[in-house]
Amino acid sequence: MTCLEAQSNIIAYIEGDLDKETRIDFLKHIKSCDDCREELDIYYTMIEGMRQLDSNLPISRDFSSELETKINRELRQNKKKKDFFRSSIVIVIVGILGFAIFGYINFLNILYADEQNKLKENQGEYYYSDNFDDILFKPENKLLNINVEPEIEEEKSFYSKIREFNAVTNLK
Repeated sequence: MTCLEAQSNIIAYIEGDLDKETRIDFLKHIKSCDDCREELDIYYTMIEGMRQLDSNLPISRDFSSELETKINRELRQNKKKKDFFRSSIVIVIVGILGFAIFGYINFLNILYADEQNKLKENQGEYYYSDNFDDILFKPENKLLNINVEPEIEEEKSFYSKIREFNAVTNLK
């Protein structure tokens, strides 16, 4: 806002007729321009003094400090509104990101569970080797009619157990 625009808005500001955006621009200019501030002081003192005289109110002794208080209060209110708006935007963005991350993680868990189920279906009888090692990989003497001497063996790998089982069943 230029000095000419600010000076043309002085009366409207004192009367409270400025819209919000113009009022904020006006107050920012008044804070930075001493000439416009001095002119606002003069008009404010004159108009408020006349208003107090007409209303038979006690006349203020310090119009400048009243005006300064009014300007600071309006600028603080505007700053609070801006801060509230910004923090609301940040909270909404964080909420959306949190929801997206939670949804993505949930999607990955569902996808992982589905892949594991498909792997279980494709693995067949060997998938259950941890539970059925004794049945699947250690043939009983009665069924195969083979004399197998009990040996103390080290723990064999899964694939070596499969090879051994296949070798024993091929002897049949």
